[in-house]
Amino acid sequence: MPAPYVVALDPGHGGSPSSDPTVLWDPGVVAGRLVEKDITLDLGFRLKALLEKERVKVVMTRTTDRYLEISERWNLVHASKARLFVSLHVNAFDGDPSINGLTVFYPRAESQAFAQHLEAGLAAALQPFGVPDDGVAPKPELWVHSDIPTATVEPAYVSNAHEAGLLTRADFREAIASGLFQGLLQADPQIDATYQQIVRVEQARAARLQAERAAAAAAAARVRRWELGGLVAAVLLMLVIALRARRRSVHARRRSGRRGRRRPYAAREGHVRPTVRDLSEVKK
Repeated sequence: MPAPYVVALDPGHGGSPSSDPTVLWDPGVVAGRLVEKDITLDLGFRLKALLEKERVKVVMTRTTDRYLEISERWNLVHASKARLFVSLHVNAFDGDPSINGLTVFYPRAESQAFAQHLEAGLAAALQPFGVPDDGVAPKPELWVHSDIPTATVEPAYVSNAHEAGLLTRADFREAIASGLFQGLLQADPQIDATYQQIVRVEQARAARLQAERAAAAAAAARVRRWELGGLVAAVLLMLVIALRARRRSVHARRRSGRRGRRRPYAAREGHVRPTVRDLSEVKK
């Protein structure tokens, strides 16, 4: 089986307040009931599901509501040997609720092309929702240790009323995940090439398994036929034995009956029955 393509996803922020003051937490941007840490985790799961259908191995820095330092997140990504890395966020702008649109940030020039593929996928997916495309922008303070194509995506503003409303909708979140998925496929054709290789191996394995099952079924059918044939032969043999025994019994009874009856004298071989004269003649 070919080695799977590995993609790392980082649902930004995380953690919840605790009575223990030493426990850190980071909700991200909060706008009413919209909390960034919850949105990013949901987007991560949606994108993960799409990638796994493509046979991609997905590594997420968090799958629960927990706090992680940036260094901890990167260590997880680095250890996974991921080939692409996407950090998920949503945007906000204090003081001007009219600011809106999607933006993709990249930490250094080597990741610019990757960011542009993600931006193109998002723009196409979110255009029906009226989300403008603000393009890509460098942000070198992000992921300073990254040595693979890396991007931070912010597909909408929770501080904008229209986009905040969109972020509450499942279809909009699914569109974000779909746009990122398409961007990832465009960023590296090896994702699809690996998928095709894995599918071919799976199909060959399935065909081999089906052939083995068919052969086993045929062998079992032959055994059943042999068992049935043996049973029929045994029944026929028993019938033949029973018929022969019945015939012997009938012949024995017939012979016994003939011995019990006296045969006529004249019928005895080598003897002639004497002539019996009339008694009236004897008296004379």
